Amino acid sequence: MAGLALATTGCPDGGEPADSGAADSGATDSGAATEPETSASTTMPSGETDPDPTTGGEVEPWLEAGWGISEFNPFEGTFPVVVGPQGLAMFSMPLRGAGFYSPPDPSFDNPDMPILQAWVDVPGYAITPDGHFNEVVDYPALFYPSLDEPGVLAGPAVWLVIPDQAEPEEIAGLDAHLHVEMLDVEGVLLEIDHDLVIGEPPEAPPGP
Repeated sequence: MAGLALATTGCPDGGEPADSGAADSGATDSGAATEPETSASTTMPSGETDPDPTTGGEVEPWLEAGWGISEFNPFEGTFPVVVGPQGLAMFSMPLRGAGFYSPPDPSFDNPDMPILQAWVDVPGYAITPDGHFNEVVDYPALFYPSLDEPGVLAGPAVWLVIPDQAEPEEIAGLDAHLHVEMLDVEGVLLEIDHDLVIGEPPEAPPGP
């Protein structure tokens, strides 16, 4: 599997990309007429849990993936392409959830971090060693208590960079399948699947 280098995976060095928000990310909806086909499943070990959202909880564990650079936007049939602060075209995927263990001092070096695997499959583009379009592998998923939603953990966006072998313009409108799975230190496994359509690339900024 590919490593966690910026060119193929998520946000490097724990830093969040600069906030562009949903409205000014430059992404456009492809106009898909149908809602995304979405499924999620949870495998939870037996035993007691405590109610602290950073260490597990009494709520049923759940995980949701969306799109946006630092704002969470739910999917509406499209996986928008955005441009990150380093000028890379990518899928930028923030996460939110609760009920799983996230240490109160999250860091990429903390051995108790939940570990994320995520990939996008696009027909005709088996680019990574595992045959995916792009992927993140063994990624320590950072989560922090949400300031807007008590009891919810929010994660900064994970970057799924568009590979050099594909141009954003040529993949716009193609079907894509997003798979996300996350395992916490207590053995709680959360999985998400979305069937989406790749959005149009953002317009280039005006010249000087």
